Amino acid sequence: MDGSLWGWGSNGHGQIGDGTTTDSLIPIRIGVDNDWVSVSTSGVAVMAIRADGTLWGWGRNYRGQLGDGTITNRHSPTWIGNGWTSVSAGSSHTVAIRTDGSLWAWGWNFEGRTGLGPSATDTTLAPMQIGESTNWVSVSAGSSHTVAIRADGSLWVWGGNAHGQLGIGVTGQVTSRNTPVRIGMDNDWLLIP
Repeated sequence: MDGSLWGWGSNGHGQIGDGTTTDSLIPIRIGVDNDWVSVSTSGVAVMAIRADGTLWGWGRNYRGQLGDGTITNRHSPTWIGNGWTSVSAGSSHTVAIRTDGSLWAWGWNFEGRTGLGPSATDTTLAPMQIGESTNWVSVSAGSSHTVAIRADGSLWVWGGNAHGQLGIGVTGQVTSRNTPVRIGMDNDWLLIP
């Protein structure tokens, strides 16, 4: 593995990252850098981290899901910030963990999907910290909800629950959660795909 970044497929919002909005049927190398360590895509937006901990985003940004402070689509990787270890792109929101173990979110907050609480705005255009904990180790954003694991192995969820995706034992839009809620008392959760 040489750490290079490649993209292909639909590109109507610049989500391939090659500076265009032209679809591609074959892999296209994105830039010349060889230090990409992780990438997450929602289908229309892409978030990626380089070996130096910098976070980059590109593609559709109509809900601020790239975190660059705008709602402007980006057709090539755009720097978001420093000090990140993992990131997960949802359909219209993004969640990420910083090197200090703190958890951050941005994008559309419908049904509480950013986890920023009841006073959060409808759309958050730049990363904002979720709570004050610094022991998050894994996070995954879904289309309307998020699942995360803390260092003690506990499992946490928030966001939309119309179809029971939070696993809290009830279902329906009114059962959504706008801050992280612990699931059970087990402390042996290891990974969120």
